[in-house]
Amino acid sequence: MKWTVRRFIGKRINLGMDARISYLRIIACAMVVLLHVCGTNVHEFSQRWWSANVYNSLTRACVPLFFMISGATLLYKDEALGIFLRKRLLRILPPVLLWSIVYLAWLKYWGAPTGNWFVAIVSGPTMYHLWYFYAALGLYAFVPLLRRFVQNCTGGEIAWFLGIWFLAASAFPMVYSLVRDTGCGSLRMGVLDDTYNLGNFGGYAGFFVLGAVLREHAARLGGWRTGMPVFLAASVCTGIAAYVQSASLGAVCELFYLYLSPFVVLAACGLFIAVAGGANSTPSRFIQRMADSTLAIYGLHILVIDRVAAFLGLSARIGNPWVTTPLTAVVVLIVCFVAIDSLRRIAPLRAIL
Repeated sequence: MKWTVRRFIGKRINLGMDARISYLRIIACAMVVLLHVCGTNVHEFSQRWWSANVYNSLTRACVPLFFMISGATLLYKDEALGIFLRKRLLRILPPVLLWSIVYLAWLKYWGAPTGNWFVAIVSGPTMYHLWYFYAALGLYAFVPLLRRFVQNCTGGEIAWFLGIWFLAASAFPMVYSLVRDTGCGSLRMGVLDDTYNLGNFGGYAGFFVLGAVLREHAARLGGWRTGMPVFLAASVCTGIAAYVQSASLGAVCELFYLYLSPFVVLAACGLFIAVAGGANSTPSRFIQRMADSTLAIYGLHILVIDRVAAFLGLSARIGNPWVTTPLTAVVVLIVCFVAIDSLRRIAPLRAIL
């Protein structure tokens, strides 16, 4: 009998009370903070570059993890289109507006031109890391369709989709970019899109399907025993490939850091399997509070990184970066969590944060 995801839907526990999902959210959030802390040293070769390269390589799976978590929690649900849109818009639009205004005010305070705020917000992210919110809005538009696809396809059909997606969105663009020397800023599909019209398989939507599938099979794939070695090996390959490519060009090249780089995709799969393959349990209240704060921590942490450097003199740019980088990330994460957790105790702010 053909396997479909639908037959397992009724057997799952409440997705919101799955400790594994909470742990994945917290891990991905901590990785984002560490990524942006070490990022100050990654753009030029110096004595600090290797520490930045190592930390960068170990944390690049963060954004793919967030997308995979969304797929794991959203694609199994069965709800009316109107209910889905209302829930998602209420979850993502208030943070988009809040953090856009916060960073526009921050830029204006420091004398940067901000122009018309409404136009600025509609046009795109007002601070570089807010791109994720806009990407999430676009990807949510596909969720009702991806939901029907995942719930009704056979295992073979889903494997076919993921195989074509990995080839078209990750593996081939990396090879094409290296062979054609198309630059270090993006992965290009080249002939797969121009000639064979496989652009429909590009982008981050594949991570949603990947997260949904891996959540079902993480334990059977070995959980921690398989996932962690894959994550570490892929992260090491990311760092080595970034060094080799940059050294050959005589300048830092971030091609292998991209979220759709094959090594980054594999690292995200490994870490997801390692955590999602663990025993199912209900998270403690503290863990759930941390998990519920991750979206707001993502919005706030760039501002806190700047203020921690200003008030405490703590950043990856000072001292031994192998030590100051994770130390700064821990301090930023703690400050963000305390601030967000405190604000979330105020009922009107809870829905926004």
